[in-house]
Amino acid sequence: MLRFEISSQGATPSPDKTGTRTLAVNAAFLKDIKDDNQDLKKLLDQITPITRHRQTAANHWPELIALLSGLRDQLALHFSLEEAYGYFDDAIISSAELSTTAEKLRSEHSSLFASIRDLADQVSEVCSDRPEQVNRLIKRFDQFRRAFEMHEEGELKLILDFLDDD
Repeated sequence: MLRFEISSQGATPSPDKTGTRTLAVNAAFLKDIKDDNQDLKKLLDQITPITRHRQTAANHWPELIALLSGLRDQLALHFSLEEAYGYFDDAIISSAELSTTAEKLRSEHSSLFASIRDLADQVSEVCSDRPEQVNRLIKRFDQFRRAFEMHEEGELKLILDFLDDD
């Protein structure tokens, strides 16, 4: 593979080095973003027990609306920070596999955010005395939570893999 060196004259191939321009992560900064986002963790910790049972959710419906709205806002901030400072396009790395994993994980941000945004909007439009709608929204939150947890675990593994690759 060719590695491209960037200079004031433009990009020139440098065949004596390996690597390819791909997506990489700033592992240290991405880890800091994850470690420092206590508000996001707190919101998830508050929402999860409320959504374990339909009646609990119905009894705490106004609180659930506010919590999901807060979660939506925190995820917008969280993903914005990760994409602005945690991922780098056109980085020079030696592992195409790490780049592919990074691209997959970064691409999940938009679908995860859309999921919680839609859920926060829908929960504010539903009456808590409609059990079938409450159950449907609880299931959707549980699906989101599991997908988000898998995503976060994937990013933590990616951080470790990038640190090991250095």
